[in-house]
Amino acid sequence: MAQVSREHVRWLVLTFAALGLRATGAILRPPWHDEYFTIWLANGSWRHMLDALRLDSGPPLLYAASKLFALTGLPPLAAARTLTVLAGTVAVLLATRAARQRLGQGAGWWCGALLATHPLALAWSCEARAYALLLLAVTWAWERLNQISTRQRGTLGLALAVALACWSHAFGLILAATLAFAALGMAPAQRRPTLLAVAGGVAAHLPWLPIAASQPPAATEWMVHAWQALPLFERLLAPFRLLPPAAPFGAQLDLVTAPVALQLVAAAACLFLLVRSRADGQLFLLWLLPATGLTVLAFVGAPALYMGRGEALFLAPALAILAAAASRDRASNVIVASLVVGGLLVSGASLRSWADRPASAEEQLANALWQHLPRNGTVIVGGYWRLGLEYHLRRDGAHCTFINYPAAAADHPGWYDDLSVRPQPGELERLRTQVGPTTNTSSLAVVVSPGLATTPDLDRLARSLGLRPALEARGTVVWLAPRHSAGPDTW
Repeated sequence: MAQVSREHVRWLVLTFAALGLRATGAILRPPWHDEYFTIWLANGSWRHMLDALRLDSGPPLLYAASKLFALTGLPPLAAARTLTVLAGTVAVLLATRAARQRLGQGAGWWCGALLATHPLALAWSCEARAYALLLLAVTWAWERLNQISTRQRGTLGLALAVALACWSHAFGLILAATLAFAALGMAPAQRRPTLLAVAGGVAAHLPWLPIAASQPPAATEWMVHAWQALPLFERLLAPFRLLPPAAPFGAQLDLVTAPVALQLVAAAACLFLLVRSRADGQLFLLWLLPATGLTVLAFVGAPALYMGRGEALFLAPALAILAAAASRDRASNVIVASLVVGGLLVSGASLRSWADRPASAEEQLANALWQHLPRNGTVIVGGYWRLGLEYHLRRDGAHCTFINYPAAAADHPGWYDDLSVRPQPGELERLRTQVGPTTNTSSLAVVVSPGLATTPDLDRLARSLGLRPALEARGTVVWLAPRHSAGPDTW
């Protein structure tokens, strides 16, 4: 009975630790561009969501679920983050269960502790994006794969996990390929149901594939550019660089980066545990196959790997491999415990940095526009700024009309490429005719992002309407009526 009681206590502690970190992060973390896109979709109609996703982003599960959660009365951001907090917490519990099945009780608890406190898992689990759902699908699939291997049951759960991954993110297809490859090493009695489950999960995703295939390449081109901008050694280390709980997260994410000395110690500790790990080949496959596959795809020019995101496919099995070394001796246990503490410290520091972070540029500009424009003003936007300004202004109660220039950018405000999204002939003059005679210039703002191809057009439009540069944040200039302009205010 005492043993059962201790078991229950451990599960409760792990659950509350994972849930507490993630819920705190969801409360403290400032929203950012990709989350503004989720909110924009959740605020629209179902048809609007489908039309937008034909041109932008991935499968619809997160956005549809966020919209449904919002029907409870929660604001869309809170609804989406509630969903990811729950998904990230359940993923920790499933990873613990799967590691206990595969590696033993001690390694299972350490795996759960490593994942619960890892900064990457925290970041995915408190943002309105699909990576927590993908992490949940990965851990669920791993746990069901273990059940098929040991008890020859779990086929339906594996199919549902694959479907969850595929409907959450395009990376779900890579998970399906990994599981199918893992099935080839299983006994025939286990191989067939595993392959059937994977095939069933992918088949459930088939209705979305034509839409995914038709999305414009420009929607993900930024990933290719970001990958090519990395130094070669960073690209080579990409599948491993952010796996230690103390790593250079700040280069790609809004997480705290630990001092270099601590990063080196964490990397060395992970390498030591990797060498001593008693994990089997299947776990290494679940880690290395998606990690290598994403890297190879990125090297050949596919928009496949952006550090801090693709790791959702293989972080859990990688941490399980490290946890498997804990059963070797006391020293390995101490090292694993130190990694848990290191992850908790970095995650805690990240929570504090989110709490102390000043207002973002979008929020600063929105606050200024709130003071300068009437509540039903008109904002003409070039570049990426629409989603953030619209979110913060409407949260404060304004009902401004937003006009994108070029107008085609309004169809996919989650991304903007001024080389592929060009104004139509005569569009600038039509816009001036639309807002000029009928709009009081005191209720008009033009948001210009210097350096874009549309900048000269928008500058010319603002001058023709009698506006002047009045506000500036992060290189972006807002033109307002002259009575607001005593030289640009800068943040």
